[in-house]
Amino acid sequence: MVKQLDSIPEHLRPRNSGTDEIFKNRWLEVFTRTHIVVPVTIHLIICTWVSYVALQQHSALVFFLLFGMGWLFWTFSEYWIHRYVYHVHTTNKWLLKIQHAGHGIHHQYPKDPTRLAMPPLPAIVLVIVFYALFTLTMGDYALAFLPGFLFGYVLYISLHYAEHRYKAPEFGPLNRLWKYHMLHHYKYPESKVFGVSTMLWDKVFGTMPPK
Repeated sequence: MVKQLDSIPEHLRPRNSGTDEIFKNRWLEVFTRTHIVVPVTIHLIICTWVSYVALQQHSALVFFLLFGMGWLFWTFSEYWIHRYVYHVHTTNKWLLKIQHAGHGIHHQYPKDPTRLAMPPLPAIVLVIVFYALFTLTMGDYALAFLPGFLFGYVLYISLHYAEHRYKAPEFGPLNRLWKYHMLHHYKYPESKVFGVSTMLWDKVFGTMPPK
């Protein structure tokens, strides 16, 4: 393990404990942290309410089809953002700041429980942005697509929190998710295992770790 850690860049090298600040102002810093229950609860409430509204406008078949598509699209977004935003090599100062604040600190302090999910305020802003984009591209169908997307996000942050806070379960598929994510942190932070809630897109795009 030590040999592998020595090969990891300093800005991604994990520490066993501790945390770091994004803002020097303590009031701003409060908004960069959250307990996992808060975003899970907020997103499930939004997901449930929007699903109810969507079922008033669309048949159950259309709703569940679009819900599934939204969930699938989340898994692709999860992979794409992780690989091509948070781990892309860049010299752009703004993108470097985004990488550090949004993901680099998590790599440096992977056991910090307050930084295992996006805090409520920026998360809600992004929900609004994504809903606007979905509405522009698919109109009223966005009401059924958005809940699937949000459910995928809730599953992602819940699994991500569990992977860092609890021992890997014995159940095969979950055991593999746990171990693959640890490989991303401690062996291949820049090149392998960008999926968290699923390995689907790692298999599609060839970023699975060697057997």
